[in-house]
Amino acid sequence: MSVHQSSESNQSQNIKKPKSKPMTSRQLVLMILLITLPINLIHSPSDIVLFGRQHAYLCILIVYLVVIFSIWLLSRTQRRFGEKNIFQAMIIRFPVIGRMVVVLYILYYFFILTRDARIMSDYVDTTLLARTPIMVILFSIFIMSGYIIRGGMKSIVGMAEIFIPIMVLVILTLPFFVSGELDFHYLKPFFPVDIKRVAEGSWYYFSFAGEAVILPFILGKASFNMKAAMKGVSFSLLLCVMHVIMMILILGLPIIPRLTYPSFELVRQVQISDFLDRFDMFLAATMLPTHMTKIAFDIYVVCYGIGSLTKNMSGRMMQGPVILLAYVCAFWFFKDSVQVFNFDREWVLITLFFIFVMPVLIFLFVRPTKKKKKKKSEKTLGHTAGSASGT
Repeated sequence: MSVHQSSESNQSQNIKKPKSKPMTSRQLVLMILLITLPINLIHSPSDIVLFGRQHAYLCILIVYLVVIFSIWLLSRTQRRFGEKNIFQAMIIRFPVIGRMVVVLYILYYFFILTRDARIMSDYVDTTLLARTPIMVILFSIFIMSGYIIRGGMKSIVGMAEIFIPIMVLVILTLPFFVSGELDFHYLKPFFPVDIKRVAEGSWYYFSFAGEAVILPFILGKASFNMKAAMKGVSFSLLLCVMHVIMMILILGLPIIPRLTYPSFELVRQVQISDFLDRFDMFLAATMLPTHMTKIAFDIYVVCYGIGSLTKNMSGRMMQGPVILLAYVCAFWFFKDSVQVFNFDREWVLITLFFIFVMPVLIFLFVRPTKKKKKKKSEKTLGHTAGSASGT
């Protein structure tokens, strides 16, 4: 019996667990749209239109260049360590300092989690459930996000593949429904550009546009592709610019800065017929799963960072405590959505540190040791020698 049991144990050890499939380029583009679009469309337009006026789209272009540069630096850093992501590379290369940097990013994204949840709960309270207590709304959002995150990154990608195309379709078809109400007078004067006000508008837009930088930290080389990342960020830029221009042409420059959620007011202008007079309710309910998936992704980043600190700690087991702590901190950090708007100016300084300064420092200092470089060179030389002998 012991011999039989030992043979079975040896066979079980020889059986390899199936590896998770890497993320495709299309899925990476959808993930970048999931990270950048939902909160940007809800929260940021009023700030950038307040300062950029008719040139608010230029604010988005400036931030786009910085985000692309940071992602390029991180992708170049990721190539130095093979299949490992940047969290793993930093911990391997600098065990103490690397873990400190990971903890900083965990705290940074935990604050983003509480901010997104607070914005989402107030948005639902304003648009869909005006009589429901906001504590119940936020609790329901976290419960649904918790069910999404139970499947890991696969379930997040699956939800993005379902609901992100719906959001993109809504943004692209919206001009056809409101084409009769466009007023191009709000885009004049077109050529004189106030650079100072455009720079102030881009300053506020930094708070929400650079969150896609986190992807090289949690995805390996097989899943993260620089070309697909550029496509995703560029497509997100195009949709945001299109959305802001539509708001300017329909709602007008004097009204947008006074609205808390100008995107919802833009959708309310859609009147297909008398039967679909409240088409905005359908669109708001359609966008709700997208925002929940974004919150689930925030939870995943925090739990993944915690699990990467040590092998004795499981990120999957930390999902419940992280959700409960985020639920409490969402009310502790922000009393209402007005405080979120007021904190945007100071939050940009923190965001620039994690989006621009840290990627530059990681690119300069996080490099493999000389021994690993020698091993890689020896492998490449051996491979070339073997191929030459074979020929």
